[in-house]
Amino acid sequence: ALPNLQARVPAIIIGGGLTAIDTATELMAYYPLQVEKTLSQYETLVAHHGETRVRALYDSEEIGLLEEYLAHGREVLTERARAKEAGEPPNFVGLVRSWGGVTIAYRKRLVDSPAYRLNHEEVVKALEEGIMFAENLNPIEAVSDEYGAVKAMVFKREGREGMVTLPARTVLVAAGTTPNIMYEKEHSGTFAMDAKRKFFQPHVAAPN
Repeated sequence: ALPNLQARVPAIIIGGGLTAIDTATELMAYYPLQVEKTLSQYETLVAHHGETRVRALYDSEEIGLLEEYLAHGREVLTERARAKEAGEPPNFVGLVRSWGGVTIAYRKRLVDSPAYRLNHEEVVKALEEGIMFAENLNPIEAVSDEYGAVKAMVFKREGREGMVTLPARTVLVAAGTTPNIMYEKEHSGTFAMDAKRKFFQPHVAAPN
């Protein structure tokens, strides 16, 4: 069978630390390989079992995802062929961005982010690799499609009226190695904390 369909673009990474940078760069680099591998495995299965039998394994949502992956995979192969003819490495940045790209959404300015303060060179390299950085955005809502999967994120832009909606087929929260409790610090009393106020108290479901 084909591998489980995974990341999709456009993708949004919520966070502002080095974990967010790492997550975004990994997704940006991995996505072309993911769709290329899907295309290769799909063509192998079709050659052995026929397209009708292979497609019968998937429901309508999965077929839509598969078609998206196959189209992107073919564009990756086209870029590989172009690069080989030109005698240069393939450049997938333009492709990924044309499909929606990878955006880091941070609640403050880029220069205020932990990633920039700790290692601004890594931030610069991430931007050079085609990752987009959206400043002053606080996530408010994940909007679902007809299948219940995310299709967009709604943000409140700090310091301005109204909301900002960004398309998103993958949303990853880059929380880092320690819990991000900044919201509780800024809005005290929203969450139950532990005695040292360093961690959120776990939620315990109670019977009705």
